[in-house]
Amino acid sequence: MGSLATADVCDTNAALLPSGDLRILPPVFQMYGQCRAFSGEIVTVKVLEDNVLVRELLATKGKGRVLVIDGGGSMRSALLGGVLAQLAHDMGWAGIVVNGCIRDVDDINGCAIGVRALASHPRKPFKKGTGEKHVPITIAGTLIHDGEWLYADADGILISKGELSI
Repeated sequence: MGSLATADVCDTNAALLPSGDLRILPPVFQMYGQCRAFSGEIVTVKVLEDNVLVRELLATKGKGRVLVIDGGGSMRSALLGGVLAQLAHDMGWAGIVVNGCIRDVDDINGCAIGVRALASHPRKPFKKGTGEKHVPITIAGTLIHDGEWLYADADGILISKGELSI
């Protein structure tokens, strides 16, 4: 799946910004993975330092979607590593956005998928299975719903109510 340039999407769809039908995430995310630009329908998951639900979702067919993980911005452990990034690629996910940390950066950077995260952290996550899938989440003050669309490239990350064109 090709990806639209976020600057072009913003310019063409500027009328959607005041209503919130198009939102821009604050520029707090680092870029990882070989895919510098990606887009797709959003699947949400809300977890805290526990990635069991993340693995469950990434083990399903991605169909070009983007997993958006609300990890509460935790800087105490990683929610995604190289094994899960490769699984996501193999299952057809377009990308992953983590409001939290990742690990195995070299492995993720060798993987043909797009990943955005706040930072890297060497500690592995817990495996309790706590959290929620397919729920509204808030990342950096931006409300995101399951089924919305995400566009990411070197200029930033956009969230829209529906699929956009330029």
